[in-house]
Amino acid sequence: MNVKDSARYGEQIKKFIDRGCIIDGVENILDILKRVNYYRLTAYFLPYECKEDDKYKPNTNFYYVYKTYEFDQKLNVLLYSVIQEIEIFIKTQIAYYHANKYGALGYLDGKNFKLTLLEKHEKLINTFNVEIKRNQDKLFVKHHINKYDGKFPLWVAVELFSMGNISKLYAQMITADQKNVASDIEKITGQPTTHTQLHSWLKCLTDIRNKCAHFSRLYYFNFSSIPKQPKGLENAMLINTSKYIKLYQFLFVLKFLYPQPKNWMNFLEQLQTLIDQYNSYINLSHIGFPCDWKELLN
Repeated sequence: MNVKDSARYGEQIKKFIDRGCIIDGVENILDILKRVNYYRLTAYFLPYECKEDDKYKPNTNFYYVYKTYEFDQKLNVLLYSVIQEIEIFIKTQIAYYHANKYGALGYLDGKNFKLTLLEKHEKLINTFNVEIKRNQDKLFVKHHINKYDGKFPLWVAVELFSMGNISKLYAQMITADQKNVASDIEKITGQPTTHTQLHSWLKCLTDIRNKCAHFSRLYYFNFSSIPKQPKGLENAMLINTSKYIKLYQFLFVLKFLYPQPKNWMNFLEQLQTLIDQYNSYINLSHIGFPCDWKELLN
């Protein structure tokens, strides 16, 4: 199949009009299309598409959809600030526990992890070594290469581990160690945390972290990673038998792993302010939020 030809701004605007989109001012639309990639923006029109044909639903307004996009971008930034705190916290807890039990370089030895996952552990360490080469210009990397013959204690190494790789490292840890890390995290967050739940949450955290880091769409998006639910929260989390969930359930993961529980309400207040600001342009059901989301997440 041939790749589509590039469309000029005028052609892009015409495509919106031909599909039944209301355009309130070509100059304003042109300014937006110069700043936001046409392909990126069209994803926010998904809730307005008719299933029967290649048209938008009646009264679909370009400006309203753009404001939805604007909301989503600000939501990305807000969530990422919380995710960064959690990522640093998780790295800190895993590095502290494992290095104190197995030594500074114990993470390099596959015998300190599940023996059934030796190949995966070796692959993970190879990925880490690639990251060392990619980041040789960083001062702390140069320092450990020159002074310590390229040996990186785990508490240093985690600075080069992605969230995905930290999740994999935890998954490879011996079950007893996983339980101890989960217990340490529970003492700080105040949230009941089993090792299997933590494994699930770290995978989910990786998923949403990567989306936020690349400003990917959260609005009207179906996530396939489904977090394990603590007992008693089944009704609040609203996870049914569906293969997919919306953003709402992922916010519970952030709550479960947030290292400063006293400040969680501050985040919810900021989220409420953002939602109120764009209330006329968004549909809370498109991110899976029930009407009483704030009470449920508190």
